[in-house]
Amino acid sequence: MRSSPQPDLEQFLDHLAHEARPGDRLPTIRELMKRFGVSQVLVQRAFQGLKDRGLIDSRVGRGTYFRGGGARSSAPFSEDGGQRPAPSPLGTAAQSSVKSVLLLRRSISIARGRVLVEGLQRRLAAEGHRVLELSYTDSDHALTVLKGLPRFDACVVQSTFQPIPIALLAALRDKCEVLAVDGAALVGADVEAVGTEWGEPLAAAIEQLMQRGHRRIAYATTTHPFLATQLGRRRWASLQHTLPGVELTEITQDLLPHEDYTTRLVQRLQASADASGALPFTALVAWGIEDGALFQRLLTLAGIAVPARLSVVLLGRTDLASEHSDFFDVVGCSVADQVEALHGAIAARWADAGRPYGVHLTPVVRRAGASVAEPAA
Repeated sequence: MRSSPQPDLEQFLDHLAHEARPGDRLPTIRELMKRFGVSQVLVQRAFQGLKDRGLIDSRVGRGTYFRGGGARSSAPFSEDGGQRPAPSPLGTAAQSSVKSVLLLRRSISIARGRVLVEGLQRRLAAEGHRVLELSYTDSDHALTVLKGLPRFDACVVQSTFQPIPIALLAALRDKCEVLAVDGAALVGADVEAVGTEWGEPLAAAIEQLMQRGHRRIAYATTTHPFLATQLGRRRWASLQHTLPGVELTEITQDLLPHEDYTTRLVQRLQASADASGALPFTALVAWGIEDGALFQRLLTLAGIAVPARLSVVLLGRTDLASEHSDFFDVVGCSVADQVEALHGAIAARWADAGRPYGVHLTPVVRRAGASVAEPAA
C-alpha cells in the first residue's frame, strides 16, 4: 500500500538535509506541491519542521537554504554533553577544497569573452576546482541541456551583448550555489555581476584629450540600451552641459562590436569631412573597437591620419593587443581585473552565503599609445 504524500515529502526533505552542503537552496514550494501532490500548507509545515530542528534557514533576498550537516547539526551539544563545534561555512575540508564550476558563454566572435573565460578557467583549475565550459548559440537549447546537468557550486554566464532569458537565469540559479554574470547587466537580483561602467572611462578620455588642447571631440558608441553603455551616454550628455568652450559630438550606430561596427564607423567619419577633407572635430573617443589593426588600416585608407589629423582614444581593454594593436591609447579596464573580480565574488559567496548581492565594477585603467597628439593648427 502506498504511503501518504506527507511522510514521503518529509522523508525526501530529511534526505536532502543530510546530503546538502551549507548554502544549498531548497526546492521551491510549488515544485514540492506538484511532485508530492500536497497542499501549500503541508509544504510550509514541513519547512517549519526542518527550521525548528536547525536544518534550514531563510534570509530576505537569499531565500530558504540548508545549513548543512543534516541531523548532525540538529542539536547544539554532543552526546557526552559537551558543546558541539560550529560547522564550517564551507562544510568539511573535503567538501570545500574542490568545487564544480560551470562556465556558460554565448558562442560569438568577441575576443574579450574568450580571453576572460580562459583566464578564469586557468585560475579555478590551478586551485584544483573542476570546471566545465559550455558555449551555446540558442538559449532555448541551452536551457534544455542545462536541465540534464548535475548541480554546480558556481556558474559564470556571459551575456555578450545579448539578453539572458529569465527562464535561463532561473534555471541557472536553481542549478548553482553561486551565479555570477560577466557584465554589469543585472542589478537588484540574487546574482553577482562584474563589469564596467563606461561613464568614468569616457570622462577620463575626454580629460586626457582636453589636456592636449582638443576642444572639438566626438564620441562613438552603440544605440543598443545596455546598462554600461547607457551610463556612458548619460555621462556624455552631462559633459555637454558642464564643459564650457568644448564642442562635443555624438556618433551612434545601431550595431554591435562583432557586427560591421568598425567599418561603418570609419564610413561615418569619412562622410562628415568637408570638401578639403577636414573633419568637424579634432579628436575621437571610440567604444566598441574589437580589431585595432583593422580600425587603423581603414582610417588610413579613408585618408584620416592618426594622430596628425585625428587623435583617437579607445574605450576598451588595456591588456588586449587585438584591441589596441600596440598603437591606440586606451582607457577602460583590463581582462585580468575582470577575472580577478569574478573569482573574488564567487569565493566570497562560497565563504559567506548570506552576504549581500551586488554589482562589482572593475577599476579604471589606462594604456598609453601613439594615437593622441595636439590638434593640428
